[in-house]
Amino acid sequence: MGELTKMKIVAYKDPEFLSQLGKYDVLINPENYKLKNEQQYTTNDTTNGSSVQTAKYKGGGSGLFELALFFDGTGIISKRKVDEQIKEVKELVYQYNGDIHEPNYLRIYWGTQSLFQGRLKSWNVNYTMLDMDGSPLRAEVSLVLVASVSAKKKALEERKNSSDLTHIRPVLDGDNLPLMCYRIYGDSRFYLRVAQHNKITNFRAIKPGDEIIFPPVI
Repeated sequence: MGELTKMKIVAYKDPEFLSQLGKYDVLINPENYKLKNEQQYTTNDTTNGSSVQTAKYKGGGSGLFELALFFDGTGIISKRKVDEQIKEVKELVYQYNGDIHEPNYLRIYWGTQSLFQGRLKSWNVNYTMLDMDGSPLRAEVSLVLVASVSAKKKALEERKNSSDLTHIRPVLDGDNLPLMCYRIYGDSRFYLRVAQHNKITNFRAIKPGDEIIFPPVI
């Protein structure tokens, strides 16, 4: 059998993830990890007596990566003290880096596959086995990372989806022209301009499967 592929945490000092500072090879591969993404919405004010809210899309929220690391100092897996093992990881992912005046940027790898990149949001240690003198023999550290993308990469991605570019979108079930304009431009009032550009005489007559061209408006 080949050597077991280990998960590792690699720290960087720059948001582009180019300048590597160090890495930690996980002692025991986790059984699972969690990825969480959310969409953000704003809701209308219901103080006027209405019991129904309208959720309007605001944007994509930050992605989260949840992981539990296990540490053993019983001698079965490692003879190093658990506190020493935890300190090694904490210095990499949690400690304040004086060179950049903030904690490090992190990437999680499993073999050559990059699972996630971001920064530490929360750190929680649970000591699961203690020696007779109270020193820890086993522990579990729960990490939550928040996604981080460099400003340069984010600008390029936003440029691809910018309202000053031409977009071609298929009409889906439930779509109407004002709604599609709101998605593209952030303003539904452009629907008349889009209808004219596509030579649509009745904007209510669009149907699923039609392709609509959304020209630049900026």
